[in-house]
Amino acid sequence: MNKILVIQITIFLVFAGLFGYMVSYTSVYDDIKSTIVTTTCFSCIKMDPVTHIDFTFETANGQPNPEFVVDNLTKGPVFLAFRQDVCTACDKMDPILKSVFGIDFEKKVLFYQTVSFDGSNVTFFHINLDHASGDFLNAFSIYDVDVRSGVPMFVIIALGNNSGTIQPCYATAYSLLGESQEEHRGKFLQDMVSMGINRYDENILNYMEQAKS
Repeated sequence: MNKILVIQITIFLVFAGLFGYMVSYTSVYDDIKSTIVTTTCFSCIKMDPVTHIDFTFETANGQPNPEFVVDNLTKGPVFLAFRQDVCTACDKMDPILKSVFGIDFEKKVLFYQTVSFDGSNVTFFHINLDHASGDFLNAFSIYDVDVRSGVPMFVIIALGNNSGTIQPCYATAYSLLGESQEEHRGKFLQDMVSMGINRYDENILNYMEQAKS
């Protein structure tokens, strides 16, 4: 009996030592913390918020719209899709994004392309927060209007009339978009982009004139 107890204690100490080494001397703990804790995957905690398409001018953190967004607004609305490496809901939404926009991308690679959507130009960005940096990484907190700090997150940026001044405006949606059916999620994204196109078309001429003056 004593021999078995000694073996059990030895095994426990070995595993405890290995865990302590992993936490203290490797990046595993930091990688797990940054992936799972820092930004939440909505599907990991079974959270799928009801989403409404509401456009606003004020960014979530008061910072200006990123340069890569403003530059592409001369061509049409801009759509941003944010995800992380480990995100079940993101894995469900990526195929829908590919179908809606008629594109293909890898989940770990920054991807952008200007596509034709119902006869209008829309510039699509797929941004993985685990691999993004600079303006692409900062854009997440700029447009996280509900301060949910969760992925997947989708943003459509268009143009709107803000008390006589034409400015970028945006709407943000989260997770599985509050829809239980895949086809309804696709329809939600299509409606979201169409609303952005309508606002853009209503204001682009005045926006260009305003930029000249």
